[in-house]
Amino acid sequence: MLSVLCLAAASAAFTVAAASALPQALHAAHEAAGWLNLTVIHTNDVHSRVDPANLVGVRCSEADIAAGNCYGGTARHKTVIERLRRENKNSLLLDGGDEGNVTAEVMNELGYDLATIGNHEWDNGPANLGRYWPKLKFPVVCANVDLTKYPELDKWVKPYHIFEDLGIATTGDISNAGPNIAFTDPIPAVQKYVDELERKGIKRIFGLSHNGYGPDMELAAKTHGIDLIVGGHSHSYLGDPENPNYEGPYPTVIKNLKGENTLVVQAFCWGRYIGHLDVVFNPDGKIVHWEGAPILVENSIPANPRLLNRIDGWRSEFEEWGQTVLGVATSEFDQGSCKQRECTMGNLVADAMLEHARTPIAEDVSSNVDKDNEEENQRPWTDLAFINSGGIRSGLPEGNVTIEIVMTVSPFGNGLVQTQMTGDEILAMLEAVSAGKYRKSQKLVTSNIQVAGLRYTFDSSRPLAEQHLIKVEYQGKDKVWREINRKERYWVVTLDFVLNGGDNILENKDGRKEIKLGLLDQLLMDYIQSKMKITPYLDGRIKDIAPGKGNEQQQQDDDKWMAISDKRERIPNVWPATTPEHIRSRYPGGVEEMLEDYRRLREAGLKSSVEVESSFDDTVFEDQGSKQDVWA
Repeated sequence: MLSVLCLAAASAAFTVAAASALPQALHAAHEAAGWLNLTVIHTNDVHSRVDPANLVGVRCSEADIAAGNCYGGTARHKTVIERLRRENKNSLLLDGGDEGNVTAEVMNELGYDLATIGNHEWDNGPANLGRYWPKLKFPVVCANVDLTKYPELDKWVKPYHIFEDLGIATTGDISNAGPNIAFTDPIPAVQKYVDELERKGIKRIFGLSHNGYGPDMELAAKTHGIDLIVGGHSHSYLGDPENPNYEGPYPTVIKNLKGENTLVVQAFCWGRYIGHLDVVFNPDGKIVHWEGAPILVENSIPANPRLLNRIDGWRSEFEEWGQTVLGVATSEFDQGSCKQRECTMGNLVADAMLEHARTPIAEDVSSNVDKDNEEENQRPWTDLAFINSGGIRSGLPEGNVTIEIVMTVSPFGNGLVQTQMTGDEILAMLEAVSAGKYRKSQKLVTSNIQVAGLRYTFDSSRPLAEQHLIKVEYQGKDKVWREINRKERYWVVTLDFVLNGGDNILENKDGRKEIKLGLLDQLLMDYIQSKMKITPYLDGRIKDIAPGKGNEQQQQDDDKWMAISDKRERIPNVWPATTPEHIRSRYPGGVEEMLEDYRRLREAGLKSSVEVESSFDDTVFEDQGSKQDVWA
C-alpha cells in the first residue's frame, strides 16, 4: 500500500455560525484590514462510495435502511456542501485522496477546489490516471513525486497551487506507487515548497495529505509555516471522544518547529462524515480562532434530487470496480466462530499477514524502511502474526471473491505493523487472551485473536489466579516448531489498532520499533489474487482443552484419525486433491509420514496439529475448537 501526503492551502469548516456571526459591515472591515474568515470543507477515503454505505462500508441493505444505519452518498454530500457554501462567503472544498479512479464526474459535480493523490488512485496503474486526471476541473497537488518517466501524468500534477483571491497556497507529496515513479521524503519536500511559497509572499499555507493521522502530526511537528493539514489514508475519526471510532480531537493542534500552531484534521472514510472547520486568519496570516467538527451524513439529510437521478447513470462504473474478481473460494470461509476459537477466516487473514510480512522489501512498496540503506532492506524475518478477531468483520462465500467482498472483511483501513516482542510479552498476551483479562491489572481483553506461525493450547475453565496456558510454540524458518523462550525477542506482525492498545490485547509499551507494512484490505486482495484459489482449513493452532468446550467432537475426530492410522497399509501414499498445501509441504514423505507423526504425537499424549481429507470418505478432520464465553 502507498502512503500519500500533500499539503494544501485550505481549512475545514463545521460550525457555520463561526464565520457568519459577525454583521456584514464588520466582515467587510475585517477583510479590509487583512483578516480572513474561511470555511474548509473536506473529505478523504471515500473509496468510490457514490451510494450510501452501512456501518462496514458496503452497500446498504433494506435492514440497514430501516435501522437508520445508512450513511454518506454523493447526493447527500451535495446537499451538505451547498448549504455550507451558501452560509459562508469564503470556502474551499478539499479531498485528501482515495476518492477512487472512476469518480471524476462526481468530484466535478460537487465542485472540489483541490485534491491530492491517494494510494488507491494507483490501483489500475499510471495509464488509468492518464485518462482520469484530465477529466478533473480542479488541480491535483503532490510535492514529492517524480513523474518525469510519465510526461502524460506530469503535466497534471503540481507541487502546489495558489488560490490568488484568498492569498492561500497548497502543496503536497506522495510516497511510492510503482517501480518507475520516484518519491522523496515528504518532510523536506514539503518544507522546500513552503519556503518557496513564503518567498512569494504567501502567508497562509495548508497541507493536503494522504499519509495518515500519525505521520500528519509528525509532519506538523517537524516543519514550520503550515497552518493546517487536511489528511487522509488512516481513516481516522477526529471529534467526539464518545464516538467508538475516536482517535483524537478535531482539530488536533500540534506545535511546529517555531512553536506555532499547526491544525490537523481528517474525516474518517466512505463519505460517512464531511469535515467542516471554520478558521480566522489575522493580518499576519496566522490562524487565531477555529471552530468545527465533522458532520455525520445520515438519513435525515435529504439527497439532492437532481444528482440522485444522475447517479443511476454512473452506478455501473462503480459496481464494475467492486465486482472485480480476485480469486475463487472452494468453500465458505467462516467468520462467525472467530470470536470463540480458531476459525477458517482467521487462518486465511493471519496467514496472509504473515506471508506479506515475510515478503522481501523490494516487493513491499508500502514499507517505510529506508530503501537507500542496504542493511535496512533486509527486513527482519517475521516469526509470527496475530490479529484481533474483531478486526475480521465477515467471512467469504463459496465462489468468486470480489473487491467488494474483501472490503467487508476489512472495512476499517487498518495498517499492518512489524515490531519486536519478548517471549514474556507474547506469553503474557496469550495468557490474558485465554483468561479473558490480565491478571495483575484486571484489564478485560475484549477480543479473541487469530494467529499464524504460532500455536498454543490452553484451558479456559481454570480460575483467573491459575495459569491458563499449557503450551506455546512458534514455527522457525526451518519449519520446526519450538517453544517460546521467555527471554528471547521475536519479530511479530499485527494491526496498528492492536499495537495501539485496541481490544486491550496488548498492554501499552513505549519505544517499540515499528515497521509499517501497508493496509490489511490491500494485502488480502493481493494474497487472494496471488493464490487464485483458496480453500478453508483448520489445523489446531488454537486449542482450548476445557471440559464442555467442544472437545467431545475433537475426540470423535481423533478416533477417526486412529481408524485411518490402523488402515494405513491400505492408504495410498499420495495426497487427496483437496489437501492444503501447508500439510503437503510439512510432510514431503506423503500420507505415511503424516500418519507416523500423528501416531508419535498420540503416544506422547498430544493431539494432532494437522488435518487432512481422507481418501476413503468426505470427512474433513478439523479441530472443532471451543467457545470461550468471554467472546460471546
